[in-house]
Amino acid sequence: MSAHTAAVFFSLDCVLVRGGSLSRTLEERLGLSGPLSLHETAETDAARWAGFSETALHTQLTRLPLLPGVAETTHWCWGNGLVPVISSLTWAPIGAHLADRFGVHSYFGCSLETADGRFTGKVGNWPVLTDEGEFARRRADELGVPPQDCAAVGACSADGALFDSVGLGIAFNTSPHSSTRATTSVRGDDLRAVIPALKHLTATGV
Repeated sequence: MSAHTAAVFFSLDCVLVRGGSLSRTLEERLGLSGPLSLHETAETDAARWAGFSETALHTQLTRLPLLPGVAETTHWCWGNGLVPVISSLTWAPIGAHLADRFGVHSYFGCSLETADGRFTGKVGNWPVLTDEGEFARRRADELGVPPQDCAAVGACSADGALFDSVGLGIAFNTSPHSSTRATTSVRGDDLRAVIPALKHLTATGV
């Protein structure tokens, strides 16, 4: 029998930086020029990353002022039979950093090729989906849980497909327009504000 009952898909790229995108904020701090972040435009232009080191990326990520309560929320999920997954469409090194830092099961992203610890400016060989909803459905299937029994936490208009793919969509700190496809809305200055809504997955179900 599985030790988990459902998955929770967190669109952390928008959730962690209130009113903005973590990926875009990181790119600005690194001085990267070019189109908007991958999360916002589905642009896979990796050339602007050429020459930057993986160390620089991790250093800047640790310095970003992120929303509190992420590690505590993922810890709560694990303790209550819910598998936390990062569903943001962002660069894979960002997703990997966040997954390792906050104790998340897995992540969604476009890989960046590296050589000797630096990005080459080319997209890696990993096949990547471009739809958060499809990713959530596939990951739920891999975990052996029905998507309709899962939840998603998102904060931007691009998360609509993600909300549509699960039974419980939680719009976090969003405008009324961005939350129309969500099941419920939550506001707060700490990610733990979503835990009361997630308790529906552990008690009565979605």
